[in-house]
Amino acid sequence: MPKTARFFAAAAFIAVSLMSIASSHAQILAPNAYQVNYYANATRQDQQVRIVNTGQVGSPIDTASGHGNVCADIYVFDANQEMIECCSCPITANGMLTLSLQNQLVGNPLTGVPADTGVVKIVSDGATAGNACDPQSITAPVNAAFRAFGTHAQAGAVTETLFLPAPLTTQEANFLGLACSFVNYLGSGRGVCSCSARP
Repeated sequence: MPKTARFFAAAAFIAVSLMSIASSHAQILAPNAYQVNYYANATRQDQQVRIVNTGQVGSPIDTASGHGNVCADIYVFDANQEMIECCSCPITANGMLTLSLQNQLVGNPLTGVPADTGVVKIVSDGATAGNACDPQSITAPVNAAFRAFGTHAQAGAVTETLFLPAPLTTQEANFLGLACSFVNYLGSGRGVCSCSARP
């Protein structure tokens, strides 16, 4: 099937799916498994996102087997409210993940054009069998599993703010997973953020 036909088929599927999501009653899946923050001036100066696993799941002693892993499902949007990248990073109990905004979160956008301003959303999701993380399917949100912080470069100064928690609804969880699937499908390698530093 030609890529254009695949695009329109995928777009039709997404449109129908989003209509069914919008019409469903929004139930809260988890009151504290979802966090949001903004980014600005990303193309001019690199900034960081730091995510800490608070140790709500598993034992911090058994890090070799991944026991205590929680997936940080990350969704990056541009100023036009379009998802440009998504990925999922496992973080062990009491561990911290530090990500570069320029190199790991906005450097490989679906559009091919790095975004200067936008929103980063993080969902704490339980790891599946084999400790696999999948941002296309939020299956087991974990309350209070993460605390995240983001630095901001503005007016010659760098500040750091806490990501703010929001209730994760069924509607939002379905939208994030579906939009991420769409980005990954169309991107052919683009639209995937990175848990480790890119070369």
